[in-house]
Amino acid sequence: MLNNSLFTLIILITPIIIPLIIIGIVKMCDNKKNDPHTHFDLPQRNGYYGYPQPPYPNCPPPPQAYQNRPMPQPPKAPKKHDMTVSNVLFLIGTAFVVLSGLAFGVAKWVHTSHEGRVGIIMAASAVSFLLSAVVGKFLKLNGTSTSFYVLGSGFIATAFLTAGYYKLMGEWLSLGSDGSYALLAIASGLSAAMMYIGSRIFKKLPLIYTALSATALTALFAVLQISSDLMITAPVFLALQIIITAAVYGTEIFKGKKNELAVKIIGTCSASVYACFPVSYVFQALRHPTFVSYFILAAIIAQLLIYEKKTKEGILNSISSMVSILLAYMTSLNIADETESRYGILSFCVFALLIYLAHCFVPFLKNAFTESITLLTAVISAFVCIYSARSAAFIPEMLFAAAVSAVIAAYIFHKNEVVQSIAGFAAPIIPAFITGMTGYYASKAYDIDENITYSAAWSIFAAVLIMAAILIVYLPKYAFSFHTKHQRRSDIILYVNMVVSGLILAIVPTAKSLMLVPAVMCFIHFAVSNKLRCNFTAVLSSAALLSCVYAILDEGTQSKLFTTAAFIIVFCIYMAISKLIYNNGIIVKSNERLICDPMLLSGWIAVLMMYQDNSRNSAFFALIAIGIYCASFIKKNSSKETAAILLTLTSALTALALMLRPFLVPDSREISCKITIGIAALVGLACRFIWRQFPNVSKYASNSIYLTAFAALLVDALCFDTAVNTIFVMSVMLFVLIISIMARSKTWFTASAASLFTITVYATREYLMALNWWIYLFIAGITLIALAAGNEYCKKNNQTLKSSVAKRFSGWTW
Repeated sequence: MLNNSLFTLIILITPIIIPLIIIGIVKMCDNKKNDPHTHFDLPQRNGYYGYPQPPYPNCPPPPQAYQNRPMPQPPKAPKKHDMTVSNVLFLIGTAFVVLSGLAFGVAKWVHTSHEGRVGIIMAASAVSFLLSAVVGKFLKLNGTSTSFYVLGSGFIATAFLTAGYYKLMGEWLSLGSDGSYALLAIASGLSAAMMYIGSRIFKKLPLIYTALSATALTALFAVLQISSDLMITAPVFLALQIIITAAVYGTEIFKGKKNELAVKIIGTCSASVYACFPVSYVFQALRHPTFVSYFILAAIIAQLLIYEKKTKEGILNSISSMVSILLAYMTSLNIADETESRYGILSFCVFALLIYLAHCFVPFLKNAFTESITLLTAVISAFVCIYSARSAAFIPEMLFAAAVSAVIAAYIFHKNEVVQSIAGFAAPIIPAFITGMTGYYASKAYDIDENITYSAAWSIFAAVLIMAAILIVYLPKYAFSFHTKHQRRSDIILYVNMVVSGLILAIVPTAKSLMLVPAVMCFIHFAVSNKLRCNFTAVLSSAALLSCVYAILDEGTQSKLFTTAAFIIVFCIYMAISKLIYNNGIIVKSNERLICDPMLLSGWIAVLMMYQDNSRNSAFFALIAIGIYCASFIKKNSSKETAAILLTLTSALTALALMLRPFLVPDSREISCKITIGIAALVGLACRFIWRQFPNVSKYASNSIYLTAFAALLVDALCFDTAVNTIFVMSVMLFVLIISIMARSKTWFTASAASLFTITVYATREYLMALNWWIYLFIAGITLIALAAGNEYCKKNNQTLKSSVAKRFSGWTW
């Protein structure tokens, strides 16, 4: 054992001697190189530079021109490089020493006792400190000296930890035991002390950062040594965080000091690390909070508010609002754990609303983010309240949700137009959920028919929306001062209210016993809609009224004909109002208002409702209504062409309705077809009248319809092949032929003559088919001879057959 110690001592002394020898050699080399030269360092004497002149008192001074010459400058000394021969030798020697130490460590460490190992590390520390002192004093290598000092300081902490690892200081003060954090704290403290000493010696800023960091670690390990229970250590860490934050940012005792930046950076980082422990404890005990949890959150909120007021940093206020929400959530969980979940939810909703009100009305708490995040929390809590309610007790939840809804509605008077618009869109959402869930819970709690409760709830909601719109519209008249302070820059809330209420009246089913209530509200909705700048919401009330009429008729009678007739009457009233009140146009802009025709835009619903089945009654009334509906699109601003097209379509639909009439339907198909053809011919007459301002269109349109009817009459004669029917049709065609001759109309002459020939041939087909074939050959020959004779006659008179025929019909028109 003694031999090993002596050998170890020799090994430790050898690395000390070798660097000293190297340093001596380097120092001697530096002394030889640093021989000063003073050739040009002497002052000017008698106008000359150089060595001292002999004392010649009678020596004349140099000429004036020579004295005015530029004085020669002494040569600049060559710049000394950092990496000199001395430095190189020193680094090589140091490398050898380190390698020798490593070799020794590898070879002898395993066979060395625990105390010897600690001694080796301490000896390495002493060598490092000695090298630091020698290098700094003799070689003036400040950076290298600092590095050896830091290395020696690290060896001290390592030696202490090694002693603790081998339990040389007792069982308690060792790694893996109850005093392990104390061991780490002492080691960190030693490093911090050495770094503080080094910073005073070397004046290096990194040493300050290292010293402060080691101090923070010392405090961390010291607190962790107090207890392994986070409930005990969390308040201590919180106290450390408060003290450090107050010293750095509160009292600002380091402001203007040399190491202010280092203290601020390390202090901020260490305070953040310390704060993680109490925050972790809060989340760990979130469902079962203790007094410590409340104290931690309260301290965090207080700090954030204090420093926000001092620094005017809005981010601190924003964080405090979120921590406040966390405190409210934790408190509500505690209440729910102590009582029941319903009270926990209600308490969180109340806390959320109070937090919002505080951040909304307390000036130094208010900013855009905190107001938004707290309002969003209140809205979420309102939805939680609505869906967590039960039929046995739901009124407090709905009242709270209504309070949150009122807060959102208050933003329609905000100074920002965008906020007003968002509030206008969002205002009816929560009340809609309240209405639906209240109807459901009320029907379950009081054993009422769901249809009745839903009808009553939705009718009340629609009425509230309409009344709110009325109050907003007439607010300038009854509360002018309030309107002046809180001007409404957006009409979104009005249109959203009217649209939602209109959809409720039109879509939501209504109990038959309460049908008159929504019917009356439809009239109010219609009147209010027509007071707005754009009355398109009146379409919804018009459609909702038709829905109410349908429900009333379905309750009162089962006759489909009665329902159809009733809707015909309602439809005619709608179209009459459209013609009398909204005749200027379907959509008209007048006096900064955009007015549409709600009766016309909702009238098609009445047409659909009157078509009850596939009977002739439903088809007749539906076609008549569609015709009237098309004609109602003709307004004062409609062009003549548009009006003529719509009237033509109306005439066609009316004719189709008369063809499918449920009355005056004869038993004979022949008579019925004749009536249908006559109705079609009347459409041609109507087109002649409708398009009278456009002669060409009128002529071609009417003639097309007439010819179609004439062709249908010809087909009728061919289909119903009776003597009476054939004589009737031929009489009509003969009459048309005579009229065409009198009117000199080529079109009708050709059509009637061709039709008469066709009917004649068809009527005598049996007689003609009975003739022999040579008779037809004879007729063909006679025809050709007649054509040849006629052609010869025309040539004799310098004419052609075509020109001769054209001359005969020269005064005729098509």
